[in-house]
Amino acid sequence: MNKNLKEIIRYNRDALKSSNKTLRDIYRIMFRSESNILCEYTDGFRIKKETYGETARKIEKATAGLYQKIGATHSYVALALDNSPEWIVAFWAILKSGNKPYLVNLRYPDSLTNSILNTLDIKYTVCSKEVSLDTESILVSSLEGDITVPENEFEDEIAFSSSATSMNEVICFYTGYQIAEQILNFEEIIKLEPRIAKHYKGYLKQLAFLPFYHVFGLFAVYFWFTFFGRTLVFLRDYSADTILKTCRKHNVTHIFAVPVLWHTIEKSVLAAAKEQGEKKYNKLQRGLKFTTAIQNLFPNFGAEIAKSVMSEVTNKIFGKSVMFCINGGGYLKDSSLKLLNGIGYNTYNGYGMSEIGITSVELRRKPKWRNQNSIGRPFSSVEYKIDKDGILQVKGSSICTKKIVNGKEQIIDEWFNTGDKMECRDGNYFILGRLGDVVIGENGENINPDSIEKLIDIPDAKMISVLGLDGDNGQELSIVVQVNEYISEQKIANIQSYVYSFNDTLHKTMAIKKFYFTTDDLCPPTAIKVSRAQLYKKIKNGEVKLTAFADMQSKMCSSEDSPLANDVKIIVAEVLGIDANGIDINAHIFYDLGATSIQYFSILTRLSERFSITDYDKSDKYRYTIKDICEYLEKNI
Repeated sequence: MNKNLKEIIRYNRDALKSSNKTLRDIYRIMFRSESNILCEYTDGFRIKKETYGETARKIEKATAGLYQKIGATHSYVALALDNSPEWIVAFWAILKSGNKPYLVNLRYPDSLTNSILNTLDIKYTVCSKEVSLDTESILVSSLEGDITVPENEFEDEIAFSSSATSMNEVICFYTGYQIAEQILNFEEIIKLEPRIAKHYKGYLKQLAFLPFYHVFGLFAVYFWFTFFGRTLVFLRDYSADTILKTCRKHNVTHIFAVPVLWHTIEKSVLAAAKEQGEKKYNKLQRGLKFTTAIQNLFPNFGAEIAKSVMSEVTNKIFGKSVMFCINGGGYLKDSSLKLLNGIGYNTYNGYGMSEIGITSVELRRKPKWRNQNSIGRPFSSVEYKIDKDGILQVKGSSICTKKIVNGKEQIIDEWFNTGDKMECRDGNYFILGRLGDVVIGENGENINPDSIEKLIDIPDAKMISVLGLDGDNGQELSIVVQVNEYISEQKIANIQSYVYSFNDTLHKTMAIKKFYFTTDDLCPPTAIKVSRAQLYKKIKNGEVKLTAFADMQSKMCSSEDSPLANDVKIIVAEVLGIDANGIDINAHIFYDLGATSIQYFSILTRLSERFSITDYDKSDKYRYTIKDICEYLEKNI
């Protein structure tokens, strides 16, 4: 561990323990190391850095500015900003000015956000640009004052909402005391797994991937690391290309994320290997077995050996600087966990909820333990128990004090029912699924959809859900596969074949009964996982439309009349100034349609913008017919 960090951890820990554990205490300790780098970001070309001292001075000015505008209301003020240096400034300015921040989930629909703002009687929203909410917008850029705000105005409570899986109005409240208890869990993690404090070239840099308005991002990313003077790396956007390039450019050491990122990485690695042939794919699999074995023998430096052996893979992903990864917020596939640990990115599974914060992480050092997909043991600030129904109950000093659900306040003073089915083996906890998701089979057996869903890996599916849907014999175990609206007939056939073959491997009592496709979203864009209860409601009211596997082929358009071909034809026609209806799918853009070189590259630019393909014009060969373009897009969208 970095010597400087050891001293900072010891000092900051002791200072927090001996304090009143308020947000004012946390702020004072957090910003004492003024010369440390708080954050980095790219302004397009250069890496820009801000120290804790520079940020603290911005906070002082913003505090004065907000105090002059609205005073110390000691009530809630909305904070509607994405992860950025401005978010940090605004968050502390609201507290220091005698107000309490409500962290707006930027992916919520305005109707839900406005309902929450009304419940909290919020009149002001601090933001980077005017927002269409039922409050007065205060631009963070306008917050500059020069008065001194009394120290005793500093507020000591924050609020944020649960993830958007349910779309219910849920608000969780935390005081400085509970947040301090969350922070102090970090000391326990370091004792069990010192690699969480490992630096690369003298720096520990946490990727600010998870939104700070989400419990995982707020506590595990923001508070855990900035309290000890470490560096956050902010993203320009959340495209896969930007994430990978940012990690390599900034030498990011820590990545905490939800399953969708890890699953995407696994898919891209395996797809790249398969494209290079069976020999290359088999070589990757053999390499993973070897590097996993090395790490089990030598956990201290095995990961560095693995990254070196797997450099052909890691150089294309996050690079060699990554030291520590945590998954949270949903179930991580066993195969993803094994691949990440195998290539030397030490990956650990964690557990938490909006109501309880982060309560455990699997911290055993050898991959053979981490790859079992345990969520570890509870931190000392909480207790776990499993009730008679197999549901995890949690209580402790770091969970939230109260919550409001659809306008009704609920005090959390004893055990909190998580709704997650768990089992404990040798003191380590394993998630079995959600209580409400269980499907009763035709023979009366309880079927947990998670146990089936985690085994399925469909390369061409955007998202899948295994759940109970109404059928002729009551609730029947069903699978819904969300696909891209431009998916090809061949890919549909491949998915059907895969799912049917997979189903044949299941015991008859566990087998899926109904099979559906949809092009509708299975969950809101902000959600980190599919809520089966909400998906069931959407299917019932027609928001998610299903097509049975057997009926899908008949609904597919011919290649020439497909939505994708039509959209490409429209782009080509607009650039060339011709009628889209007269373009044949096999027409050559130069020879048949008479395009110039400038027009051709205009078409490429439009295609890149329309389909979010960042490297279309850098691909291995140019494509000159509508058919060729569609084949490329089908593969890469």
